[in-house]
Amino acid sequence: MEGLSTPAELARAARFQRARGARALFAWAGRNALTLIFLALCILLSATLPTFLTLGNWTIILQSSAIIGVMGFGLSFVMISGSFDLSFAATMLLAGAVSARIIMLDDQATVLALLAGPLAGAVVGVLNGTVVVVTGISPLLATIATAMLIRAFAVLYVMQTWMEIPRSAASFLWLGQGSLRGIPISIFLLAGVAAASFILLNRTGFGRMLYAVGASPRAARVAGLRDEAVRIGAFMICGACAGIAGVINVSSVGGLSAVFNISYLYDVITVVVVGGVSFFGGVGTVYGVVLGLLIIGVLKNAMIILNTPYYAQSMVGGVFLLLAIGLDSWLRKRRAG
Repeated sequence: MEGLSTPAELARAARFQRARGARALFAWAGRNALTLIFLALCILLSATLPTFLTLGNWTIILQSSAIIGVMGFGLSFVMISGSFDLSFAATMLLAGAVSARIIMLDDQATVLALLAGPLAGAVVGVLNGTVVVVTGISPLLATIATAMLIRAFAVLYVMQTWMEIPRSAASFLWLGQGSLRGIPISIFLLAGVAAASFILLNRTGFGRMLYAVGASPRAARVAGLRDEAVRIGAFMICGACAGIAGVINVSSVGGLSAVFNISYLYDVITVVVVGGVSFFGGVGTVYGVVLGLLIIGVLKNAMIILNTPYYAQSMVGGVFLLLAIGLDSWLRKRRAG
C-alpha cells in the first residue's frame, strides 16, 4: 500500500484486499467443492463410525462401486459430447449374457468370453449412436426405445431365469471373485478404465474433439470436425464400458439373472452428474466422476453400516441427483450470460 498517506485511503485499501481475498477463497472453494465435500464426509464418518477408515471397509466400498464406476466413465463420454444414453444398463445385461453363454459352452474359453462382452457392448453403442445421429431423434427418447429392445433381446438370449457359470471356469470367475495381494481384481479393472478414460479425454485428439462438439456442435462443424463420427464414437465407448461391467457382474456373482436390477441405471446417472459432468455437454472430467463415485459409495456404505432402510438410501441418492442437476442448470445459465 505504498503511496497512500491518509487513514481513509489505507482503510479502503485494506477492505479491498480483504474482499479480493474472500472472492479468491470462494472461487477456490467452488473449484474444489467435490473434494471438500468428500473430505468432510470422510472426517465426519470416521469420527462416528469406528470401522469406516479400515482397509477392509474401503475395499468393500471400492469393490461395490466397480460396476457403477466403469459404466459411469462410459456415460461421461456420451454426456460430454452433448448426448445422453439410457440403454447402458440393458447393454450391460446383454453383454453379460453373451460372455456367460460362451463360457457355459466352453469353460476354457476365458479370453473369448472376456473379449466378447465389451465387443458386444461396443456394437450396441455404435448402433445407438447411429440411430441418434442419423434420425435426429432426442437421445433420451431414442435410447429409452433401444433399451427396451436390447433388454428384450437379452432376455430371449438368456432363455432361462438363471445362467450358472460352471465352477470349472475358474479363470473367468477369478476376474470378479479373485484378488491380487488382497485387492479385488474388479478394483484394478475400475482403475484401468479410469486411467484409459483420462488418457482418451485429455491426451488425444478425440478427447479434444469430444469437448468441442459438446460445447458447440455448430462451431465444431464450422471448424471442420466430424461431429457425427465423434458422437457415435462416444456411444461406442459407453457401450464398451457397459460390456466390461457386464463381464465383471457375471464373474462376480457366478451367473446371470434375466431379472435385471434397474437400480444400476439410477446409480450411474447420479454418480456422473454429482461428479460434475454436464447434461448440456462440453463439461466434465474423470477426476470429477471419481469423486462422485467415492461420495456416493461412501454414503451408501455408511447407510449400510447404520442399517438404514433401502428406501432411505434411494431418497438420499435422489436428493443428491436433484441438487447436482439444479447446480448444473444454474452454472449453464451463468456461462450463457
